[in-house]
Amino acid sequence: MAFTTLRYELADSGVAHIVIDVSGHKHNVITPELHREIGEVARQLAADDNARGAVLRSGKATFMAGGDLKRIAAYYEQRRSARQAYEESRPFTESLRALETCGKPVAVAINGTALGGGLELALACHHRVCLADERIQLGLPEVTLGLIPGAGGTQRLPRMIGIRKAAGLILSGKRLNPAEALETGIVDELVPAEQLVAAAEQWVLGCDDATQPWDRRGFRVPGGAGISDPRVGGLFIQLTAEVSAEHRHNYPAPIAALRAVFNGTTLGSMDAALKVETREFSALTRDPVARNIIRTLFINRGKTPGEGEPAEAGEGAARLCEALREAYIDEGRRMAREGIPAALIDNVAFGAGMPTGPLALAGETGTLDAPGGATPATGDIRERLLCIQALAAAQYWAQGLIDPVDADRVSVLEWSFPSYTGGVMSYMDTLGLSAFTARCDALADRYGDRFRPGAWLRDKAREGDRIY
Repeated sequence: MAFTTLRYELADSGVAHIVIDVSGHKHNVITPELHREIGEVARQLAADDNARGAVLRSGKATFMAGGDLKRIAAYYEQRRSARQAYEESRPFTESLRALETCGKPVAVAINGTALGGGLELALACHHRVCLADERIQLGLPEVTLGLIPGAGGTQRLPRMIGIRKAAGLILSGKRLNPAEALETGIVDELVPAEQLVAAAEQWVLGCDDATQPWDRRGFRVPGGAGISDPRVGGLFIQLTAEVSAEHRHNYPAPIAALRAVFNGTTLGSMDAALKVETREFSALTRDPVARNIIRTLFINRGKTPGEGEPAEAGEGAARLCEALREAYIDEGRRMAREGIPAALIDNVAFGAGMPTGPLALAGETGTLDAPGGATPATGDIRERLLCIQALAAAQYWAQGLIDPVDADRVSVLEWSFPSYTGGVMSYMDTLGLSAFTARCDALADRYGDRFRPGAWLRDKAREGDRIY
């Protein structure tokens, strides 16, 4: 069978070598072709009477970097239905399931960094041999991208090392070196480079049970599972409270990860558990937060401010931070003078994702409270603080002082505009320019003409609803 992302080679020992070598990429990345071909090679292995088992290894200098971020970010733009997103999220999960249930032992030789889908691929193998090199990183960083592990990571990892340790790694996105991964129970052996493949082959030849622990009768998740288990129920409540406090309900991925881990591990069937994970993962691919985070913090992060623009545009990217800061503080002061309690203003700002409230930032907490005045809905306070900053950025854009990519990068990385929005421009872009200008007009009617969008931005909205 011909493959485009891997090779199948049968050695004289009877061990098949599945060599991953994704063409057109410097590093191995997860692609739709690899999704499909892992399942196809699993079926080939199962049908090969001459193969006693297989060693999965990389044909490149490192193991696997994870998914193609540009492709992942583009999911949101496709406006898929929930059913479409679910169906498109299944292939890699099903292929890995086919690999671990093929009836023959599969060991993986991890020669370099294995992150995200790369580590999930390794977890689906029956034995993990890793190169003893402290530069190697192993982890599931998907939550930091606004997603969750979507190819079995939220189900295999807790069944290997217990819910408490697995949830901690998944929620933090922490990357482990090989020694830490061995201690944690994620890999089974550490060996020097010259022994890596041989050690994996040796394990395959000596294996007499090609069944994952979770597929054996009587398997129990280490440390317990199910809300009715007091050890687990209390942990779920604790982690939910911690996630809510840290992420202020602005980031859907951490809570989705908790649901996948805790709901999936209550099920005795791995196939049923994987469906729980796929539902949670596919829903996140339809949410703008993942797109916003990936585009601004990963795809565009390495871009130099002002790159390819006039010199004044580069200067506009050092200067935008100050404009956003002034607009933010000024709006907080205005609200305090209207009689809105300073504590409420700052708390709503914090809840919206700003690291510090405008009055605390100005060192004026409690000094500007004015008597009287009706307290507006917290939604209005939130919108005023975010929209006024976006309008300030739009003025810089209109004057050609900054482009949208730089504005997003600078506003998140240097000013701390909430990262779930993707930045000031992505905030407008996610709403749509027509909806954003309408929202600002409503604020202008209630709170003043500083919220009234200028003619340039209105023209942009008429030309097209999107910035990107």
